[in-house]
Amino acid sequence: MLLFNRRKFIFLFSAVAGCSFTPVFKSKQSPEYLKGKIEFLKPTSRGEYILVSRLEENFGRVEEVLFKLSVSTSVNKKGFGGLGNISRYNLPGSASFVLTEVSTGKVIISDEVNTFTSYSASAQTLATETAERSARDRLMKALADQITTSINMKYPSDL
Repeated sequence: MLLFNRRKFIFLFSAVAGCSFTPVFKSKQSPEYLKGKIEFLKPTSRGEYILVSRLEENFGRVEEVLFKLSVSTSVNKKGFGGLGNISRYNLPGSASFVLTEVSTGKVIISDEVNTFTSYSASAQTLATETAERSARDRLMKALADQITTSINMKYPSDL
């Protein structure tokens, strides 16, 4: 009998708690509205190409240009090790971005995101260079995912 009352309370609570929620995906008030409507800058380097490709995966290819996203990235390289030998590298990176409305030129969102990746140094030069290239690609993808998350979280609902 006591177990039945607990179940009844849990179902009743979940039904009542859900009454105040509003739908997440309304037209023009959600990140879903941005799919296919953001124009990205043309990439000029491998890193920018990886970044823009990931942003296109997240937001879709441009169908109707309503917004323009400009991104500037910076990547540093820090070596770690002991006794003069570098055995590990960190690549801290940041990306500043601005999402503007094309028709009015109004800035919708402006933010900066940061993350890092790492790779191991090897005695073989080719292996170290390959690991660095892979780490830079991972860094650009991670920055693009953080840009996507930031835009989705900060997209204003009153547009």
